[in-house]
Amino acid sequence: MNMQESLRTLAAVDVPAAPFGFDEFEQRRALATARRRTTLLGAAGSIATIGVVSIMALVTQAPPQLQVADTQPVQAAPAPESAELPALVNLDQFDLTTELEDHIALLDAELSVARMQAASAQQLRQMESTREQLNQSLQRVSYAHSLLNL
Repeated sequence: MNMQESLRTLAAVDVPAAPFGFDEFEQRRALATARRRTTLLGAAGSIATIGVVSIMALVTQAPPQLQVADTQPVQAAPAPESAELPALVNLDQFDLTTELEDHIALLDAELSVARMQAASAQQLRQMESTREQLNQSLQRVSYAHSLLNL
């Protein structure tokens, strides 16, 4: 078979038409683009609505109000004539004790951390002896305060 005969047999064969034409292809592409735009606009609108509602909720929220447990005034019972007045307390005396207690608490925390991190025995002994000295000082100061209050 030569080339011309092959072309004639090919021309004689009936070829089925394409499933759709170019116009339908363009319509499908335009429809897909429109769907994509609609979806994006819907998502953007939803996000904007959430933002507006959140801002409106913050702006219109009432300030917190204090709760009053009992609205009736409390009347103090009259003190009997023989009752003693409460003692006045000088808080300057307790400044030293609270400072010592704070140092002891801090040293306890440092000791716990040192034990967890497996510090050397010498460091632990030094920290424990310092804590013991602070504890003895606290006891002495407390004893002195109790003697002053007699």
